[in-house]
Amino acid sequence: MADNKRSGKEDKIYKDDIGAIIGRNLKDLIAANKTSQKELAERLHIIPSTVSDYCTGKRIPPVEFFLELKNIYQIDIDDMLTRSINPRSGQHFVPDVPQDPAAAASYERYCGVYILYYLDTGRYKGRDTQAPQDSLTYGILIVYKNPSNLSVPKFSSSAVLGFADRKEAEDLKKTLESLSDISKIEYINKTYQTFSYHGDFELSSDHAFISLDHSNTDKALIVIHRVDNDKSDYIGGIGTVNSVSRGRERAPVVQFMGISRFSLKMSVEEIHHCLLLNYPVFNLEDETDEIIRSFKSLYTEEGSASEGLTEYQKSVIVRSTLERLIKKNLERNMFRYGKISERDDDYWYHSIKDLSAE
Repeated sequence: MADNKRSGKEDKIYKDDIGAIIGRNLKDLIAANKTSQKELAERLHIIPSTVSDYCTGKRIPPVEFFLELKNIYQIDIDDMLTRSINPRSGQHFVPDVPQDPAAAASYERYCGVYILYYLDTGRYKGRDTQAPQDSLTYGILIVYKNPSNLSVPKFSSSAVLGFADRKEAEDLKKTLESLSDISKIEYINKTYQTFSYHGDFELSSDHAFISLDHSNTDKALIVIHRVDNDKSDYIGGIGTVNSVSRGRERAPVVQFMGISRFSLKMSVEEIHHCLLLNYPVFNLEDETDEIIRSFKSLYTEEGSASEGLTEYQKSVIVRSTLERLIKKNLERNMFRYGKISERDDDYWYHSIKDLSAE
């Protein structure tokens, strides 16, 4: 009869594997809840060094420890013991989850694969003269429900960002829509690891918050208006995103981002216009009067300022006047903040609404 007992060496390897999984998951859980090992130890009435040993995999916690964690964080004990809850492995812990079936159904409206539209931020500020077709950038966003044994589901988000080719993003969307949720995450991690982001998806009464993390080098927060309509699925909107710019200047950046469940039929120029942070509003009455007075003074018999001036000198005066007035208006309309108005969001929504029926 075969001996089914593990050898001492095999048993050590088994414990090391379990300890490593538990340790990584425990550290992810602590980070996700913005706490510390010391604070968790105090809450569980154990010494901090014990939690440290659990996090490093030196010791495997007793059953009572996991039961306490489940009471505090609603964790899935099987997940904690057997697989990574890190989103790059297809599992992710979300601290704030819907607390009732109705709320969960509201979250499920947002599940699916979306195309992201945003502008390139790799150029120096103030020197971006790219045409719309060169500036427009694309990405893919996935909102999904994590598999869990819990009665309360957990929702997460993943993204692939940085496509310069519109068709490449649309083709990836089609590929992902043919896969299961976890297979989607595994696919983008394997194929687009350098450009993949993972994080949480949360709802408030008025907004949806999509937090994304890229290998601890970039974090992005997308905020979109939570549209209240009779559609069974959320189809898209326009929101703000705060992240780190790519290119030579890796600096904090805020911009508008369009989100659509369907491939837009809008032209590149139309999309580009929707994603501009603000639209200058000019009131040129005073400036017009000043220009008229200047022309009268320089080029009519009524004026006296033109006496003794050459045509070149007159053109210099006109040019400097125009430059001063244009600069004055630009400064008056310079970017203060990027705010999504109801009109902005409504225009974007109606641009993709008809696509949902196709």
